[in-house]
Amino acid sequence: MSANSSSNAVRALDVLLTLGEADADGLPLGEIANRVSEAKPAVHRSLASLIQKGFAEPAGRHGHYRLGPAITMLGRRQARLEPLIARHRPGMTEFARRTGYTIYMMVQAGVDAICAEMVSRSPQQQFWLGVGGRVPMGVAAGSVALLSMLPAADYKQLIETNAERYIRHPSIQHVDATVVLAQVREAQRRGHATNMGYYHPGEGGIGVPVPSKSPHEVNVAISFTLALEIMTDTFVTSVVTELKNCLFAN
Repeated sequence: MSANSSSNAVRALDVLLTLGEADADGLPLGEIANRVSEAKPAVHRSLASLIQKGFAEPAGRHGHYRLGPAITMLGRRQARLEPLIARHRPGMTEFARRTGYTIYMMVQAGVDAICAEMVSRSPQQQFWLGVGGRVPMGVAAGSVALLSMLPAADYKQLIETNAERYIRHPSIQHVDATVVLAQVREAQRRGHATNMGYYHPGEGGIGVPVPSKSPHEVNVAISFTLALEIMTDTFVTSVVTELKNCLFAN
């Protein structure tokens, strides 16, 4: 594959990920180009190819684009996460019932972590991440928990790859590769990851690693957000135990 072909493929993937962040109204060409840091003519060519294959489509608003139906169809055909979601959803639901927290199932997708499932008792709440949402591996407690299950060479490589993204990612405290590496090692020591208010004012998070049971499964992390002011060592230990009891009751 030529370097130009590789560049075109990366651009198309970046466009897809950007469209995945849009609502039903889609995004205008200029906004997409700005987000992927590419010229509008090049992005328009990528969009034309994606539309041809059904991965993107024109939105209702003139000049706007959104994800196409082929994305959903591919997802339905490749449903290997469904057994894991079905296994953990009851425990997640019970934990949400007991605590009132919104709880997420995170899985690794390349250099990112993706939310595969979310359970909440607060339909009116504004969620920081919904199903299908993604963050760089190393951002927030769920993805740190995922990193903590990997061999050292693998998590160090991912942290190095995402180093620039940590600096660009919105946060209220400084986060860089050194900070993330320290969080991963702390998660390995404690058996769970913690986010001590790095990304949202007054809000922390906890991520519990759940290693795969077979080579055919993937590691998952079950995470939730909570008020930073209550995140004492005693309380965190207690709530992690509560979560594990819910997840592994059977």
